Amino acid sequence: MSRSLRYDDPELCELLAAQYVAGDMTPRVRRRMEALLSDHAELRAAVGRWSDRLMPLQHRYPERTPPARLWSRIEQGLDRMNPAQAATEPKSNSAWSRLGRMLDAWRLTALGGVAATVALAVSLMLVLSQPSGPVGADYMAPLSWNGEVAMVVSGYRGSEDRPAWLSAQWSDRLASRPEGDLHLWAETGEDREWVYLGPVTAENRRWSLDKEAWRAVKYSHRLVVNTDSATITPQLALLEGPCIRLTQW
Repeated sequence: MSRSLRYDDPELCELLAAQYVAGDMTPRVRRRMEALLSDHAELRAAVGRWSDRLMPLQHRYPERTPPARLWSRIEQGLDRMNPAQAATEPKSNSAWSRLGRMLDAWRLTALGGVAATVALAVSLMLVLSQPSGPVGADYMAPLSWNGEVAMVVSGYRGSEDRPAWLSAQWSDRLASRPEGDLHLWAETGEDREWVYLGPVTAENRRWSLDKEAWRAVKYSHRLVVNTDSATITPQLALLEGPCIRLTQW
């Protein structure tokens, strides 16, 4: 397949569009992606679909004041991106000024600005939800219930001394939640096999995965929540949503 035709492949377009809309591309890769968008209708359509899917995250989650240490880390990252400008420009200490400097540094287009706002909101939520230092998620699945994003499931690949793990966070704006026992499943692989990932409870917001379960997350098409740990009927799922890979391609 030629380099041009490969960007009309639906599966590749979905992967690239998910990373573009989630803001998980380096500036160089993002510029390349935007050049491709002008030539490939399938890629543009995929970006539109992912924008529609993730836009509710911008509105459904409550505003939170990030800790001072988070802004410090953001500013340190911006200084590394542009050390000359950081050395010559005075800095304001207000949160809005800090956010403005970050968005300026990203040099976003109108669509990119929306994507970055969504990505920033998700990133802040993930950092604030973890008891230890911030760790970037490798996968993210916004799960919808009754037409609203009700839960975000994040996947972390772990390390040599720590197994892969998942975290689940409900939206604080939900007036009510599904009742009964809740269980998370992944539809994964080319044969779209269903793999059980574990229970979702108030006490089980974070849990470790064995290698088989993590592989299911890596190759999943979507995650769903139902009320049975033994079997899955997708048509009766309470919550469901696409699983987005947040690693570089």
